[in-house]
Amino acid sequence: MKTQIICSLFISGCVIPSYSHTRPYIDATQNSCAKVHCLNMGEVAWSDGFWKDRFDMVIPNVIPAQYDYFMGFSEYNFRIVGDKADPKNGFRGTHWQDGDYYKWLEAQVAVYSVTKDPVLLDLIEEKATLLARSVADDGYITTHTQIGFGLLSEKKKYKNTKRFIAPNQHETYNMGHFLTLATTHYRVTGRRTLIDAAIKVGNFLDSYFKVMTPELTDIDYNPTQIMGLMELYRCTGDKRYMDCANRFISARGQKNGRTENQNDTKLRSEKRAVGHAVLAPVLYIGAADYVAESGDTVLLGALKNIWEDMYLRKASFTGGLGNVHGGPSEKNRNEVVHEAFGYPYHIHSASAYNETCATFYGAYFSWRMFMLTGEVKYLDTMEKAFYNNLSSMGLDGKSYFYTNVLRWHADNHYMLSMDYHNRWTTECACVCCPTSLARFLAETKEYAYAKNDDALYVTLYGSNNIETSIKGQNVAFSQSTDYPWNGNIRMTYKGDKNADFILKLRIPEWADQPQVMVNNESVETQAGTFASVARKWRKGDVVEISLNMKPQIVEANPMVEELRNQVAVSCGPLVYCAEAVDLPNGVEMKDVIIPSDAEFIEKFDKALLGGVRTLTTEALVRKSSFDENNLYSPLKRGYDDFTLKLIPYYAWANRGECEMTVFFPLRW
Repeated sequence: MKTQIICSLFISGCVIPSYSHTRPYIDATQNSCAKVHCLNMGEVAWSDGFWKDRFDMVIPNVIPAQYDYFMGFSEYNFRIVGDKADPKNGFRGTHWQDGDYYKWLEAQVAVYSVTKDPVLLDLIEEKATLLARSVADDGYITTHTQIGFGLLSEKKKYKNTKRFIAPNQHETYNMGHFLTLATTHYRVTGRRTLIDAAIKVGNFLDSYFKVMTPELTDIDYNPTQIMGLMELYRCTGDKRYMDCANRFISARGQKNGRTENQNDTKLRSEKRAVGHAVLAPVLYIGAADYVAESGDTVLLGALKNIWEDMYLRKASFTGGLGNVHGGPSEKNRNEVVHEAFGYPYHIHSASAYNETCATFYGAYFSWRMFMLTGEVKYLDTMEKAFYNNLSSMGLDGKSYFYTNVLRWHADNHYMLSMDYHNRWTTECACVCCPTSLARFLAETKEYAYAKNDDALYVTLYGSNNIETSIKGQNVAFSQSTDYPWNGNIRMTYKGDKNADFILKLRIPEWADQPQVMVNNESVETQAGTFASVARKWRKGDVVEISLNMKPQIVEANPMVEELRNQVAVSCGPLVYCAEAVDLPNGVEMKDVIIPSDAEFIEKFDKALLGGVRTLTTEALVRKSSFDENNLYSPLKRGYDDFTLKLIPYYAWANRGECEMTVFFPLRW
């Protein structure tokens, strides 16, 4: 399945290769400094199990529900611009509504890369041509400005046709997602419907941001255009787009710049994850893409430091990012940062923000860091975020959380910005998270494998079929597993006879005495590394992986004051929680205590929450509940035993509203 360039087309000053089939989603050039590369879209397909079930929801459930909820009127915004449709009441949505529509359509392109459904392709092309018609002659596209009046967030009337008047207009964000959609669409379909328009957009950005003044740097608020420009460079070979991306990166750190949009420190000198927790990883992703092509070791060093700060000092146990609703700036105490990382170890449970988009972008940043370094730790972090961030979507794919707390007090919960008592459908005007989920479920397969000139890397386990090329050899495996419900994986080789390559198997840090066997022969294996199998492969070779997945009681760093003497429970990549609906009568969540020597019974319950593995253990409940009329009270001793049932955190809030907690007080 080796990719062949079959022709070249000269478009708007760029030589655009036309490919015989799909290219990778993140398509680093062959001359890049990345240690590993993505596979072509369409080379991996889920065949069964956890991720297949969710991939199969995208077209029948997720996409039409989102169209009915909010993508229908988003599409009409483009019809007003591109088809001169009746403007009625004008634009409708948020400043970033266009970008969310692009993610929603990109999800459909990703599904098409596997299914090759001609009906789906026709629908995609209909929408793609509309978007192409909506790009202004000079390459600008953001419909709320192009239309010039309407309703923002369903309530606020506005009137404005001026471009780039304020950072929160999200114009570069919208254009960045347009570029990513366009390059993905071209790589999957080979059609130029969007890539020609994307070149116009890229040329506009290159021209308008030729000189980065302090004002323009501050306007660059949510910089998806950096990753978009890098993919446009990779797609066209036009270095102007890469240079433009670098101008956006290098301009950060203006005098008196704000922390919220990472503008208080030069990025190449940064050591902290700071500011708004969506804006930050979006910037870091674009910077990582630039490092991959430029070999900028100074910038890579900064990104390593930022990643360490992000995940070793500021992330929730679930992998959630942006824990603080209104957080501090370490450089300007008068600045309040929305959706902030906050100070190191200032991690909350009931008031956690942890926006869905922030966690996914952080995971995609981890993927880029893996591609740059080849280190397993980035994949473990990515996987944890992938699974547990599914808490933001109902099991049917049709309802959503924006924030993702680790403790919920039901009716008594103090509601902060973007909190909802139940998952919502149309109640929230900000729809970036639902469309991020749609795109994620369609593209999760792109993170299952990676490769370089000598090796195939297995990076995310799940039943699938893969067929790719290494050193001109056809390499194919079928993988079968019940992961994440147990850690047993079986891979059967189906590629060319005597194909000579290394199979590298991710062995997560949490694996307990893992084992790898090839045709019943043991392979050296250690947790937190890749197990390497170098051989000449024959059809029918069998690789068996046992990760020995066991429940673990986990404590936080003692510097996390809110979590001192509390513990959580995980099993493999899944974080577990308790819901009040599973507590015995008379037991309240606030009185539940886990003993340090707790042992867990695992049971897969096919009828519960779409099929989950539950954990039960003998826990403790206070005999005398605290008198809530007092703020402080003399200690009352005494506990009773009871059986505590835990479910995967991602599945909470699917049985009506009730209390939930991830962390429990510990009895040593």
